[in-house]
Amino acid sequence: MQPLQLTLLGVNEVRSERVEAGLNLGAPRVMSSELTREGRLQGPPGQLQILVAEDDPRTQRLLVALLDFVGLTAVIARDGSEALEAWRSARWDLILMDVRMPLIDGCALTGIIRRTEVSEGLDRVPIVAITAGAAKADQEACLAAGMDAVVSKPFAAKTLFEVIERYCGALAVPSRQSLGVIH
Repeated sequence: MQPLQLTLLGVNEVRSERVEAGLNLGAPRVMSSELTREGRLQGPPGQLQILVAEDDPRTQRLLVALLDFVGLTAVIARDGSEALEAWRSARWDLILMDVRMPLIDGCALTGIIRRTEVSEGLDRVPIVAITAGAAKADQEACLAAGMDAVVSKPFAAKTLFEVIERYCGALAVPSRQSLGVIH
């Protein structure tokens, strides 16, 4: 299994990185990425590009560990504004989106992404809500905002993997039955 590749997007860190590198990309840098001809960031060939928009450090670590378990990498955006900047900077295969984030909440951000996809003719990226809101009204709000699926906390790792497989294809998940519930 490849070593975990994780980038935390932060405006100050990203700006200083750009200045030191002499770059003016207008977007965060993703580890092991290259610029495409269109100026967008792209990771290693064949590797799924997953954006995790999540403000809670514990949940960030948990999601990254689960993704690493199946050989996937993630880019973490710590608030809605960073997530929007990251989305504009790269082509993503999947976004795991917290619903309640600072600056721009997950539903509002999903609306921005969906409207931009339509107006600019972009491919529709699957967006999966990761939320503590288990009420039916919360789930309906996520779907109405344009999210494709909702995973409520606490969740079994198996549930997360099934959702990823639904939108991104089969994963090599060792011993799914041994995976417990994630709080």
